[in-house]
Amino acid sequence: VGKGIDVSEHNGVIDWEAVKNSDVDYAIIRVGYGSNYTQYDDDYWTRNAQECTRLGIPFGVYIYSYADSVEDAASEADHVLRLISGYNLSYPVYYDLEETNIINKVGKGTITEIAKTFCGRMQNAGYEVGVYANLNWWNNYLTDGVFNNWHRWVAQYNVTCDYGGKYHMWQCTSSASVPGINGNVDVNFFY
Repeated sequence: VGKGIDVSEHNGVIDWEAVKNSDVDYAIIRVGYGSNYTQYDDDYWTRNAQECTRLGIPFGVYIYSYADSVEDAASEADHVLRLISGYNLSYPVYYDLEETNIINKVGKGTITEIAKTFCGRMQNAGYEVGVYANLNWWNNYLTDGVFNNWHRWVAQYNVTCDYGGKYHMWQCTSSASVPGINGNVDVNFFY
């Protein structure tokens, strides 16, 4: 079991030296959100990725999805590929599916096709891939067998993870304290 954090521009400027000297084993860094436009890049992506690389902190990445079509999902995959080029990822590329407006608009069948498009593009480019969602989404929307092909990252803020299926990472809190980071941070366990 490894202890990790996931971070974005919302965590501000991180003192990665302090993080490295803490009990944190790895990081999942947000590259951005939505389609492949530079204005949707995470403001601290480059700094966070360069610091983890410099200090030898293993990391993976995630993108927050707003896709409501397979075309949007393909653009989100291109967004990730543009930014991770040249970096050595130790953890998967995660597709963050949690936008309520999208699931209400397109339903579970289309969300499955969106995930297939994004994850397939990542795999074709040679990357390990996973999907992030909360327990409700895993239990009610992301139920197609195709999700067994990718790493599952389950968010449930609790003392245990109640997801009944197989998963690789559990986000257990959004309010942890980690040296080098001002304010609350998400903590995960990788199995």
